[in-house]
Amino acid sequence: MVPQELKDVRPPVDLPPDYAWLFFALTVPALILIALFLRWLRDRRRFAKAVPPVPRRPWDIAFEQLNDLKKQNLPGQGSVKEYFIRLTDIVRHYIEGRFMISAPDMTTEEFLNTLKSSTVLNASQKDSLGEFLSHSDLVKFARGGASEQEMENAFAMAQRIVDETKEVDSPGG
Repeated sequence: MVPQELKDVRPPVDLPPDYAWLFFALTVPALILIALFLRWLRDRRRFAKAVPPVPRRPWDIAFEQLNDLKKQNLPGQGSVKEYFIRLTDIVRHYIEGRFMISAPDMTTEEFLNTLKSSTVLNASQKDSLGEFLSHSDLVKFARGGASEQEMENAFAMAQRIVDETKEVDSPGG
């Protein structure tokens, strides 16, 4: 056999470019951005639900409580004393919420003395409130009874106190 001629070494062959690094360089940040976006959406919904409700106005709360008290018909059940306790409690908490006077924590005398030097109520309203509280105290602590007319008058007086002292909504506001 005749030795064949030796062939020269072939020149280097170019390999196709390796784009794997580019794939990871673009995909990983894209996945991170998508994950952050989804988390932002989830948190936004959660915080939107967690927004605290608008605080209710003291007079709205008082009127609601007065209506609930009327529906319970405590006088009809013979709970006159309880009726007056609840009625004065509603008014005292209303005064506290409306004027920042800690009325529920004071005796009637302390409360009325505080109102004397205060300008939050006019003289007529102070007199009406004083009459309402004094009469209620008589029922709660002294005699323990009241006629149907006295109970209706006390309820109307409580409603009038709240109605006369609530803030008036401005037109268009």
